[in-house]
Amino acid sequence: MKYYQQIDPVTGGTFDRQTYRIPAMEKSDERLTDLTDGTPVQTKALVSTVEVREGKSGAKWLQLNVTTASGLIRAKHWLRGNEDQLLPIYESGVVELSGKIDVYPKPDGAKSITIDKVQPISRDEAVSLLPGLPGEETIEQFAEELFALLSTLSSDARKIAYALLEDVWDDFVLAPAALYHHHNYAGGLLKHTTCMLRLGYRIQEQDDYLATAFRIIKEAEQLHKVDVWNTMNGVKVEQAFRGTFESLYAACEAIAELKEPLRWDELALGILFHDIGKLYEYSHLLSSPRRFEELFAVSGTSETTGISINPMGSLIGHMPYGGLLFEKSQRSAGVVLPLDVHHRIWHMILSHHGKREWGSSVLPVTTEGWLLHLIDLLDARYEKWARVHDNL
Repeated sequence: MKYYQQIDPVTGGTFDRQTYRIPAMEKSDERLTDLTDGTPVQTKALVSTVEVREGKSGAKWLQLNVTTASGLIRAKHWLRGNEDQLLPIYESGVVELSGKIDVYPKPDGAKSITIDKVQPISRDEAVSLLPGLPGEETIEQFAEELFALLSTLSSDARKIAYALLEDVWDDFVLAPAALYHHHNYAGGLLKHTTCMLRLGYRIQEQDDYLATAFRIIKEAEQLHKVDVWNTMNGVKVEQAFRGTFESLYAACEAIAELKEPLRWDELALGILFHDIGKLYEYSHLLSSPRRFEELFAVSGTSETTGISINPMGSLIGHMPYGGLLFEKSQRSAGVVLPLDVHHRIWHMILSHHGKREWGSSVLPVTTEGWLLHLIDLLDARYEKWARVHDNL
C-alpha cells in the first residue's frame, strides 16, 4: 500500500489463526460514485436507513442510505401511492435495486441513486456487499503487522492488548473506522489502528521523535500543495488535508513545551483503544448482536444491515466505550497499573480528537495525548487523500 515515504511497515508478526480468524471478503473494482450522471445501475445493496420525506409540492419519496460492494451511497425512491408496498421491502434490509446515478446540484454535486425498481433478496447473499479494503490490500496483511507491533510492547501492555483482541476480534476485524470520512469499509478499523501503531512505532524509535513527526507533517504538506495546485489549474479534487496543519503544528508545539520522553507502551495502548468503541457506535450486517449484553448488564439488541450509526451506541459515543473496554481488558488480563499510567491511557482515549468542537471529552495535555491526536489526523487524512488520488 502507498503510505508516508519515511514510514515502513513493521514485519515479523505471527498469530493464532484459530483464535484470530481472517474472514474472506470479496472485492469490487467498480465504484458507484465514479459513475457519471445518468448512468444505469443495477446492484444488490444493504439498506442502512430509510425514511419517508415530503417536499413543499407534496411529492413524497423514500430517502435511503445503502451499502453496496463498492461502498456507501445515498439513494432516493419516489413514491406514487405505493409506500405500503415499498417500505417493507426496504425494511427487510437486503435488496436488489435498479435505477440511475443522479448528480445534484449539477454538474459537480453529490452523487446518489434514483431507484426505479426494487425487490428483496436473501440475507445469505448480503455478506459480500460489505465494502472491503481498497486495491490489493488484505485484512491478513494488516492483522500480521498488528501482531508484529504488539510484540514490541512490554509483557503487561501486551497482556492488556491481547485481552481486548480475544474479546472483540470477530467484530474488530470487520469493523469500519467511519461512515464517510476515512476507512469506511469492512476492515477499516483494523487498518486505521495498525497504520497508526506503525506511525507511532516509527516515530518513537528515533532519538528525536518530535523531529521525525515534524518531517512527516512536511511530507503531508507537499501532498496538500499538489492538491491546491491542481485546484488552481482547474482540476477539481477534494483537498483531504485542508484545515489540518494548524492542529498538527499545535500538537508539535505542545509536545516541545512538555519536553518529556515518549512512553511507547502507553501510546500504543492509547492507539489500540482510541477508536475501539466504534464497535458499539456503528453497526453492520456482521456485527455481533450480543456485544452490548457482553459489556453491560442489559438485554436486547440494536442492529442494522448496512454500515450505519447504531442508534443506541450513538447515545454514548466511541470514546467512553473505548475507556470501558480498556477497563474490561485490563481486569481480564489481571494487570494492575500505576494510577498515573492508568489515567494517562484514559486521557488519550477521551482527548484524541484534539478539540471539544471535534468531539473530544477533554483536551490533550500529555505528550502521548498530543502525539496520538497528531497520528490520528495524519493517518485519517492520508487515507482520505489516497482514496481521492486512486481516481485521478
